[in-house]
Amino acid sequence: MSTSIIYVLIGLAISVGLAAIGSSIGVALTAKVGAGLLSKEPHKFPQVLALSALPSTQALYGLLFGFILLIRVGLLNATPEVISNEVGIALMMSAFPVGISCLISGIYQGQVASSGVKILAEKPENVSQAIVLAALIESFAVFGLVISLLLVFVGIKIA
Repeated sequence: MSTSIIYVLIGLAISVGLAAIGSSIGVALTAKVGAGLLSKEPHKFPQVLALSALPSTQALYGLLFGFILLIRVGLLNATPEVISNEVGIALMMSAFPVGISCLISGIYQGQVASSGVKILAEKPENVSQAIVLAALIESFAVFGLVISLLLVFVGIKIA
């Protein structure tokens, strides 16, 4: 395996790994608070589940970008593209915007969603407001994904 492909695989690890860490922490933050509420009011499970699932989307963005890297250099085909080390490094670096934005937004979205569980506990009629507040943070993960996609498809020329 060439060094340039190893750089791409490191980019894959950055994208998928950081996004999964952010989502895991965000979901755990919300689910922990939600479990406390469910111990007293189990009928609120659907709303707690919705709030807890919100931070999981960051992992999907990281995974999507990881697949795009694999497809872009042909690693899912029988014969990968021959790319220079410079292109491999550029592809690796393109994973940072999505990886970092998903890591941080996943954590903060979990914090906001866990506060939403507190809203659900006291004023269940306002749960939609809690979901909207948590969803606002989602946009920052999308911004990171868009920048990473622009780098791969517009900013980095392969061959």
